[in-house]
Amino acid sequence: MFKNILIPTDLHDGLPKLTHYLEALKTAGARKLIFFHARPIDEDGDKPRLREEKLRQARELLKIDPANIPADLKAEVIIENRRPADAILDTVEKHQIDLVLASRPIRNLLDEKLFGSTTIEVLQRIKVPVMIMRPQLLWVMTTAELNLRCQNLFRHLLVPYDHSPSAQHLVQKLREGVKKPDQRSIAALTFCWIISDAGKGELGVGEQRPKAEKILAELKQEFTGYGLNVETEIRFGSPVVEAQLAAHDRDIYGIVVSSGSVGKIWELSIPSFAGEIIRRCVFPVIYFPPAGR
Repeated sequence: MFKNILIPTDLHDGLPKLTHYLEALKTAGARKLIFFHARPIDEDGDKPRLREEKLRQARELLKIDPANIPADLKAEVIIENRRPADAILDTVEKHQIDLVLASRPIRNLLDEKLFGSTTIEVLQRIKVPVMIMRPQLLWVMTTAELNLRCQNLFRHLLVPYDHSPSAQHLVQKLREGVKKPDQRSIAALTFCWIISDAGKGELGVGEQRPKAEKILAELKQEFTGYGLNVETEIRFGSPVVEAQLAAHDRDIYGIVVSSGSVGKIWELSIPSFAGEIIRRCVFPVIYFPPAGR
């Protein structure tokens, strides 16, 4: 499903390590990998020697030995003196990227608004999915652990589902991806309907269960027909908390979400589920852009 992958890095987020796991990433379905670093020209001021030294360090960290590139995989490194968000988006278009694999620390919404975020700016403008991993996950993994993780990046995904327009759009994008004849990277999906108990009585919460059971059964039947292992679950409580608990209870490699409101100013008063998962979740998250972008 994800063949052409762009890996933008600030060089401190753990992603440069992935240059040593090309074979494992190929096993996960990759056919083209671009490791990317952009450094704004004005970041170094009027200091060309400092700028050149930073670029030299980037080239060294992202160096790929041609002998380590497996057959049927293209791998390259692009380093630019440009504003990162703009450079990432342009590279996505130019190289027909299917997925951006990024790394972002856990942050709260206020930090995001005060100090800005390249990842959030990209999410607001991008037209392809973005997978977000935590730097801490990449930092602490041993060679064997990271090799196994790279082989199974998308193997089993958790899909929080509530039949909202954004959830239906998310399922449609997954449907399009897993129906492709050469799709082997995703082996299993778990659809999890989380019924929030916020401001609702026990009766109101209980009334939603039959509808959830019916829709989840239909999704299971459909996606099983595409050759996937499919599980469903209904949980009650805080959606952000329960989604992570559901992922913890299973062999989940990533949580998939979609929303058009991630990073918008009104999230300060009404945070979106997808936005909070992206900011707070310790599991890798795959964000699908909203319909119409």
